[in-house]
Amino acid sequence: MKTYLLIHGSWHGAWCWHKVAPRLRHAGHKVIVPDLPGRAADQSAKMFISLNRMTAHVAAAMPKDQKTTIVVHSRYGVLASNLAQQMPDRIERVIYLASYMIPSGARAGDYFRQDKGSLIRPHVSINKRKLIDRLAPEIYRDGLYHDCSEDDIALASSLLCDEPLRPALKKLSLTSDRYGRVPKGYIRLTEDRAVTLALQDKCLNETPVDRVEDIHSSHSAYFSKPDELVEKILSINRA
Repeated sequence: MKTYLLIHGSWHGAWCWHKVAPRLRHAGHKVIVPDLPGRAADQSAKMFISLNRMTAHVAAAMPKDQKTTIVVHSRYGVLASNLAQQMPDRIERVIYLASYMIPSGARAGDYFRQDKGSLIRPHVSINKRKLIDRLAPEIYRDGLYHDCSEDDIALASSLLCDEPLRPALKKLSLTSDRYGRVPKGYIRLTEDRAVTLALQDKCLNETPVDRVEDIHSSHSAYFSKPDELVEKILSINRA
């Protein structure tokens, strides 16, 4: 039995893993699915939510008696990387799912601006006073869920929330002796309109991994192709 910790991406919550988590449990594994700070029951003022606060929140959910495999989606690749830097001995592997696997000194916000082909990029607004960003509802379907069922789109559309901005502005500080020794895999989502394949490949060109898998899906493979996604996760973690 392995332990998996699933980290959601921007504007989402633990709910987005509602198909993946039971499949991993059915395969015999322990699964932890936290809400990041500032959503669900935690209504902390989002302007005070930093990357380090998110890191401490997730670290507290990780077991101390065995290593954890982290599966991370989208923007919060930076959170998984920060966890790997801070506690490399507690992490078995990080699996980045169409995720911001960016190098030391980089910021998620900079990579988002570089993703010129992203369909969602022009539809993200920033509130500098509240330190949040927001995705416009009119782009939900085409930008995030174009191959998902109407039920999944309705669920997600009712639950998406504003995102704390500070974590995207934080420069990562990663070292080869800590972050560099944590095994890493990457799952490319080849039909992704939010984090484009070009940006995914840029990440892969800049940070070495030992396994790469592809799923032909939108940004939300956890909705549209949960069986294939779980298969890829398990395959990478057997490497």
